[in-house]
Order: sequence, then structure tokens, then C-alpha cells
Amino acid sequence: MDRNSVGGSALTDVPWIRTSNGPMTVQDVLLGAHNIAGFDPELNGIEAGAQFRFLAAVAALVVRRQGGPLKTFAADAVLAVVDDLEPACHLFDAERPFLQAAHDGKGLTPGQKNAVKRLYPWMPADRAEGFWTRRAVAKEFPTADAALALAVHHHYSFGGNNRIEGRSCVNGSPGIRYPGLGYTATELLWRGTSLLETLMMNLPKAWVDGTGLPAWADPTCAVSQGVPGEPEHPLWRATWGSNTAQCLWSDGALVAVSTGGSRFLPPTMRAGKEGAKEWWDLRNTEDPFYLYADVETKNAAGVVTAVQRKAQRLDFGHQETDLVVEWNAKGLSSAVRGRSQGTVKSPSRSANLMFLRHLVEGTATCPIVRRTEVLISSPKKWIIADDRARAVSQAAGLVKAVCAEVTKPFTLKGRLTALRDRRGDAETAFWRNVTAPFEEFIINGTGTTIDPAVWPRVRAAALDAFDEIAASAPGPKLAPFIMTARSSVARNVNGHIGLAAKPDTAQTATEEMEVPA
Repeated sequence: MDRNSVGGSALTDVPWIRTSNGPMTVQDVLLGAHNIAGFDPELNGIEAGAQFRFLAAVAALVVRRQGGPLKTFAADAVLAVVDDLEPACHLFDAERPFLQAAHDGKGLTPGQKNAVKRLYPWMPADRAEGFWTRRAVAKEFPTADAALALAVHHHYSFGGNNRIEGRSCVNGSPGIRYPGLGYTATELLWRGTSLLETLMMNLPKAWVDGTGLPAWADPTCAVSQGVPGEPEHPLWRATWGSNTAQCLWSDGALVAVSTGGSRFLPPTMRAGKEGAKEWWDLRNTEDPFYLYADVETKNAAGVVTAVQRKAQRLDFGHQETDLVVEWNAKGLSSAVRGRSQGTVKSPSRSANLMFLRHLVEGTATCPIVRRTEVLISSPKKWIIADDRARAVSQAAGLVKAVCAEVTKPFTLKGRLTALRDRRGDAETAFWRNVTAPFEEFIINGTGTTIDPAVWPRVRAAALDAFDEIAASAPGPKLAPFIMTARSSVARNVNGHIGLAAKPDTAQTATEEMEVPA
């Protein structure tokens, strides 16, 4: 099939963007973005992220063409950009197939070796497939499903053993990070009342400025290079994918796939693993859909010995209150507002945050995504007013310190031998108990200080959590140790919150507190 085949354009023919209004083509989504609430809520986190990243790259060119953001995307600007990008957006083109590597079709046949599921970063090894999937995996993808799967692979594929012409799959795809096994790569987006507003609030001005194109439209970086000695254009850098696919099509359906590393490398990427890692680190920290913050390493004396920029995470396996407290203790609502200063549109008062969370498991050499979801946040919990942010950060740090005291007896170093593996249960009980006072006094409070009436309730939540876990101790012999441990917890908690409970000393107490990591 060639570029002129019916139904071949990923921009104008194939309705692979799944919106709240139903499946739509890229062109129709952009033309009607002001009347579309968002994506199909049935999409998982990676599918939503792949669609958003692709749309944002095209939207950057539309805003550039029309000279700035408007209440709608101008039809003439959308059509002009679509026409410019068309050569790189036909699924069946022999020379420049959409998000694929061209090939002659030899050696690629349907079957397990070339299963189309290889495009999904959440697909496990064949023997584990039955356990980790809810239903049988399709043996072939219809055109629209294939286009979405190709976008998913381009933006979220990991490294692995698969090869194309000797090039292995490698880490470095734009949408996914390797946070370590068992941790959750977390993308963060502003969510508006329409898809247009969502795009504008997350679209970096740097993508709009200049003449750069998405990497999939300019694979050799012929027109997207920066000035001499500088990296590539930010839009090119943000959309370059480390991996690609060779595809076999039959009557518009994708029936076989081979995956491997891309043959197009960034012009400024130096040779070797270290050179590649340096380039990825630069690109990753610039990513507008992850939140990076400086993390300090201190020695025993409390002196900062290193500062490293790290992507912030909302890990699975934690209660929401736990995550909200950690978020606010770090002052991340201020950080995300600061990041938004570089976007085309400032976040509106009605906007909330949308988290795309991807749990990474597998092995270090062949990681996979075990779970991926879209989490729509409650605005007040995650975005704190500037004049209150410092007080909330300090109070959240204090709540974290109290939680640490509750869990100490239920660890290997604690003296409650029969309960030394219950730390996680103690944390869960504390976060459940402290949710109401934390939200009532800290999140929903007003002013630049925290109402000290919260601290007796935090203390009660801590001791109730201790009692809940201690009640499961086997036999009476542990009773004296439980009494001693409870007294120690109460004393240490009082030490943390004693001064904070007094209005005139609350600020001093939280400033002097050392929050445990």
C-alpha cells in the first residue's frame, strides 16, 4: 500500500484519538477541541498520554501558524499544519510510514514471534500473559487500534532484547521514565474544562517558538537543529523516540510487528552509553509533563553534599492522604505553578491536576509497565494558595514526622518482636485516621497559619493507629512491651507537636523540626 491508499492518513482518515465525544481523527479533534471535554475515560494512563503528547506536538505548530492561542484552533491554521505533516503520517507509506521504520516486508510474518502486542509496554512474557491480562490479546489490530498502538510504542517503549537490523530496543522514549522496579513513573498535566484548554495550559511556549518540528516529521533533524553548539529545537527533542517498529499490514489491519532501536539519533547525542544518558537526562528534565524538583543529600551533620534533579512520583500502594501529605511537605504545588510559567496559557482557577501513573516492574534490563492509570485530583488537596503554601508545607512535614513515630515500634529495630512486620499496616491505619483532621484544618483552612486545634486530633490519630495494630498481638506476654512502646510513641509525638499546638510558637516549632526522609 502507498501513501494514497484509502484510509491511510493518521491525521485525516483514521479516528484513533478516543475522546469523550467518541473516536475522532486528529484533524477533527483539533478543529473541535473547544467542544471536547477530554479523552475517553476508559483509556489507561499510557494510551491517554500517547494521544496527548501527539496532539500537543501538532497543536504547537497550529498555535505557531495562527500567531498565538485563541478561543478555538483556527481552521485554516489546522488545515495548513495537517497538510505540512501529511508526508510523515500515512500508515502504509513505503518510504515514510507513520511512526514506523520502512522495510521490504521480507522476514516478517504473522505469529507469536512477530505478535502485534509487542507495541504495548505493559505486555509481559508469553507464559505470564494469561495472568496479567483480563482478556485474550488481539492477534491483529484494526487500523485505528494500530495507529494508537504505534503512538503508544513511540512514546512509551522501554529497552529490551528485540532488534531491527541489529539495533536493540533501548530506554529513552519520551513519555516513560525508569524510576526503579516497583516504583511509579508519574506524569502531571493540568486539566481544563475543554481539551483545547487542557492543551494550552500544558503546551510549552518553547515548542511554539522558532521553526522546529516534531521528530517523527523531521527524523534527521534537518530543519529542527538549534543554533550552533546548542541542542535541537525543544519540540524535536521532546518528541524523539528511541525505538521504532517494522509493520506488516493486510487489508488495513496490522498483522505482524518487529521492534527495535531507531536508526535516527539526535545530532547532539554523543557516542556510547554515557553520551546517550547525558542527552536523555537533558531531554527528560525539560519534559513539560513530568515534574522535576531538586533533591538534597545531606551528611550526618546536616550539611548538603549533593543536589540532584529528580522526577516526582505518586507511587501505587499508598493512601491518597499519604501522597497528599508528601506532596505538600515538599511544597510541590508551588513547583508546579512555577513550571506553568513557561506554558502558552496560565492554569485557570477551575483547573485541576491529572496524574498519569505507570507502575514499572519486570527486570532492570527488560522493564514493563504492570499498571497504568489516569488519576483526576481534587484541586484543593494538591494546589495550595501561594500565601498559605509555606504553612501547609510545614504542617505536612510535621504530620509526616508523627507518622514515622507511630511506625517505629513495628519494624525490625522495634522491641515488639511479634509485630515487627506490621509497619505498613501502622502507616495505613494512621493515614486513614488522620485524613479528616488533615483535610479539615490544613487543606481546607485559610490564612497564613495553621489552626493549632488540629494537633490534638493528629496525636489522637497516631495513638489510635498504634492501638489498632497492637491489639493484634498474640498472647499477654507482649503487654508490658506494648505499654512501653505506646508511652514512647506518645512522648515522641508530643515532642513534635507540643509547641505547634500553641499559636504563638507554631511557626518556630515547625521551622526547627527535622522531617525524616
